[in-house]
Amino acid sequence: MREIRLFELDREQTVVWQGPAAEPPQSLQVLQGLLWLTVEGEPTDHWLRAGESFEIRGGQRVWLGTWQEGARMRVSQPAKTLSTSGGGSVLGTGLRLVWRHLAVRLASTAGPGRRGVGAQAE
Repeated sequence: MREIRLFELDREQTVVWQGPAAEPPQSLQVLQGLLWLTVEGEPTDHWLRAGESFEIRGGQRVWLGTWQEGARMRVSQPAKTLSTSGGGSVLGTGLRLVWRHLAVRLASTAGPGRRGVGAQAE
């Protein structure tokens, strides 16, 4: 599963972007306009047009700005592995909880003398 966020910068607007150091890289893609990007500690700036991308590493401080027009961009994180076994992702935990809830409902609707899914032996 990926998180995708959309942002718009107004003309001549500049913002600072910095994610936690422990985060995986994020992909920034310009959807519309012209985006100026400079990375702390790098000697050159980047100019990105619609369709062009830049990878922002975790903990990296980046300045984003526009010139005479605004810009729209998409920032996404790489797909995370889905897990349904011990200690997995939030999604995996959610799936286990849904399954448990379903098992309890089936057991309670099985009626007297019948065993449904999740019923325990006596």
